[in-house]
Amino acid sequence: MNKEDYRDKIEEHRQSFEDEQNEQQSLSRVSRMNKNGNKNKKPKNTRRKTPLMTILFVIFILIPLTILIYFWKFYEPGKTIEQAEKDTAEQVVELDPSESSASDKEKDKGKGQDDQGDKKAQEQSQKDADKLAAEQKAAEEAKKAEEAKKAEEARIAQQQAEAARKAEEAKKAEEAKQNAKATTHTVKANENLYRIALNHYGDGSEATLAKIRAFNGMSSNTVRVGQVIRLP
Repeated sequence: MNKEDYRDKIEEHRQSFEDEQNEQQSLSRVSRMNKNGNKNKKPKNTRRKTPLMTILFVIFILIPLTILIYFWKFYEPGKTIEQAEKDTAEQVVELDPSESSASDKEKDKGKGQDDQGDKKAQEQSQKDADKLAAEQKAAEEAKKAEEAKKAEEARIAQQQAEAARKAEEAKKAEEAKQNAKATTHTVKANENLYRIALNHYGDGSEATLAKIRAFNGMSSNTVRVGQVIRLP
């Protein structure tokens, strides 16, 4: 059955439906006239029933018309009804490509900005962490240097104290040694320090005199008769 046959069939149903409608309208007018002629009768509360022609109209006109429109607009040879309905739904819900592309670009742009912001935040955080680590390292190195300096000063002070102690001990030992070897001389009449040095050391030089003076704690070469002088 081609499209022309469907159209002829629809036209026949439409003509039949119009004839039925005219007949129904004539019957309705007769009924109203009968009701108006007997005014004393109370109108009956009757339920309106669905006319037979309406059912026939739906079956023989609307359904074939819907099928005809479907075949005319959407049907393609070789395509199933399910596929055609799917394509129709996709056409209805399909978005404008330009709008979709613009939306994707906006999303990509926003994502790119977020990524850049996250990257900058990470770089700043890394810089802060590196700076803090460098400050901590510098503080630790300064602390170690201060401790090393204090340790070196303590070591030097200990060495100096040890050297002074050893020098003092050596001095005392030398004095004790000299005292053990020293001899005494009692100054006689007509003797002076020069003659005493010359007699004991065979040398009356200033160096020898200075040695004798230092050993006895004397400030000059003056001596007294009867004075005991230690000779180193």
